[in-house]
Amino acid sequence: MILEACVGTVEQAVRAERNGAGQLELCDRLDLDGTTPPTDLVQAVLDAVSLPVKVILNPVAFDYCYNGSQMDGIVRSMRELESLGVSGFVFGALTEQKLPDIEAVKRIAESTSLPLTFHKAIDQTSDLEWALGMLIEADCVRFVLSSGGEKTAAAGQVQLGRMRDRLAQGNSSIELIAAGSITAGNLPTLHQKLGLTYYHGKRVVDVAD
Repeated sequence: MILEACVGTVEQAVRAERNGAGQLELCDRLDLDGTTPPTDLVQAVLDAVSLPVKVILNPVAFDYCYNGSQMDGIVRSMRELESLGVSGFVFGALTEQKLPDIEAVKRIAESTSLPLTFHKAIDQTSDLEWALGMLIEADCVRFVLSSGGEKTAAAGQVQLGRMRDRLAQGNSSIELIAAGSITAGNLPTLHQKLGLTYYHGKRVVDVAD
């Protein structure tokens, strides 16, 4: 079981490593659902921890429908951050119909050799299994981050189970990462029900010093 801590500062990153996280997702402005972190923050976190650090690519808070100039900027940011030594990228683009924007995702995937995670933007779709099927067919992401379409993983655990089974039945290389208010306290119960390898959250490990 690998615990992916979502962090926004060097202090949070260091604390997450100390308290048992196996990897990090680094975001700026977690209060705005996470935006692309500045280069100096990424470098500082990489210098401070020995864990793999994934970085979110999202220039606009709460909006995952990107235009051409935004996509150009995302690719430029990705290439700069990749040169620092990050372990992967977290990216999710949607069409106006709230389905995965496969063209945008393929562009990012083809622009890096690092593994790509499609983030929780997928939870905005009205048909998660259809959206997941689109990503399986495109075969350009390594992970999908989801709360099963609900605000929390606990509330979405039935749908998360269906998504897990869909990936297994299709022999897909994609792995599901459960997310959504997962804490050190409720993780054991969720893991017993879902049996996933990856769990993600701001409090997925104990945040106390």
